[in-house]
Amino acid sequence: MPISQKTWQQGLDSQSACNLSGLAHFLPRLLDELRENGVNGTNALNTHPLVRLIVAQMAYLAYGTFDCGAGDHWHRAFQLAEIETGRHPLFDRPLEPGEKEHILAKWEKEER
Repeated sequence: MPISQKTWQQGLDSQSACNLSGLAHFLPRLLDELRENGVNGTNALNTHPLVRLIVAQMAYLAYGTFDCGAGDHWHRAFQLAEIETGRHPLFDRPLEPGEKEHILAKWEKEER
C-alpha cells in the first residue's frame, strides 16, 4: 500500500502550519504510516521527504527560521509532495500522464 495522497497533502499543508503541537501529534502517525509502507530504519525515516517537511516547519515555528544548510533537501521534499498529490512541481497545473515517472527519473540521474 503506497503512502496515501492525503498524507502527502498533509505534508504540503504543514508548510503553512502555525501550531507546533498539531505537527508534533501528526509526526508519530506519519512515522507509523511510513513503517507500514516499508520505510524502516532510523536513516530512512529521518530522511524521508515527508518527515523533512514536518520537522522543517517545526524548526521554523520554534526558532523563527529554518536553514541548517538543508534548503535543497527541503525543496526536493516539497516538490515530491506536490508530485505525489498530482501537481507539477514547477508549474501550477496537474501532472500529465507519464510526467511523474519522467521527473523522478531525471532526479535519480541528477543524484548519481
